[in-house]
Amino acid sequence: MKIAIFDVSHWHFPLYLSPLGDPGVEVVGISDTASFAGARFAQQLNCKLYESNEDLLKEDFDFALVFSRHSEMAALAERLIDRGIPFLIEKPCGLNLQEVRRVRQLAEHRGVYVSVPFIIRVSDLASRLSPAEGFTPEGFQHFSFRFIVGSVERYERNGCNWMLDKQHAGGGSLLNVGIHFIDLIASLTGAPITHVSAQSRTYRPDVTVDEQAVLSCQNAAGQIGVIETGYLYPSTAEDQRDFAFSVSHSTSYMRGYADQLHVKSRDQQQGRSTTVEYNTDEYYPVFLRRSWADLAQGRPPFAGLREAEHAIGVIEAAYRSAANGGAPQTVEHAL
Repeated sequence: MKIAIFDVSHWHFPLYLSPLGDPGVEVVGISDTASFAGARFAQQLNCKLYESNEDLLKEDFDFALVFSRHSEMAALAERLIDRGIPFLIEKPCGLNLQEVRRVRQLAEHRGVYVSVPFIIRVSDLASRLSPAEGFTPEGFQHFSFRFIVGSVERYERNGCNWMLDKQHAGGGSLLNVGIHFIDLIASLTGAPITHVSAQSRTYRPDVTVDEQAVLSCQNAAGQIGVIETGYLYPSTAEDQRDFAFSVSHSTSYMRGYADQLHVKSRDQQQGRSTTVEYNTDEYYPVFLRRSWADLAQGRPPFAGLREAEHAIGVIEAAYRSAANGGAPQTVEHAL
């Protein structure tokens, strides 16, 4: 399988390197419009670095990985769809709901496979909260997730200053990290989120995206969730983020922090604790390999553009709410 990779300076790209060395995988070329990490990765992957996305698009390849600026994602996705080339595209897949919806509709019309790495879907956490573990979708009562990652300076250090500019990024911490938990709530419950209320805050005067946000939401089944995000954690290589959660279900109550999951059943006095891998970085290779397997077997993507469209609809409603002092907003859904 011949692979083309667009815009390798994205901070997530190094997390995908392992599958690119799998047997039968050949990277035919990469691009780097940020001119930051392209030369290093071209040497590491032993492939050609193309001067532009346009030049790379002219080459012959079977599958693409798209890591472009959010403001440039939709146009590149449409070019790939026009050629009938399957691809994985990082969330949010476009700058706004209108762009993501247009890409989704075009992909469905043309029958092109597009996966979106909502990587928590393939995580230990999702497995522990699945029906196989006794957690039926209708039994969930309340979700609370806190995911605080490193400061905005990390994007500047990694050549991704555009992530701090709303014109190019579309949003900040809520869009970048909160989107995973919006998708997780929807996937665990099997019901779309319909109503939201949110507040957000920015600290640096030269940053135009949210550095902190709190979202409360309710889905079509009446289940409630709270998501707190931020670019506030003093992260280091061995300690990158603050992640904690609690989930109430009709059968059990669960709490998680560090690498521990504590579950207390409704019919037991004593709870039990187990070790769980919460480091989301571990699941990007898993998701890419799953995408390739689904494509090869003719299955739809495990998570794709419809899921991305729903999540972006929730995010946009949340930003409208924050701009209006937290006033409740209704989420616009896919047609």
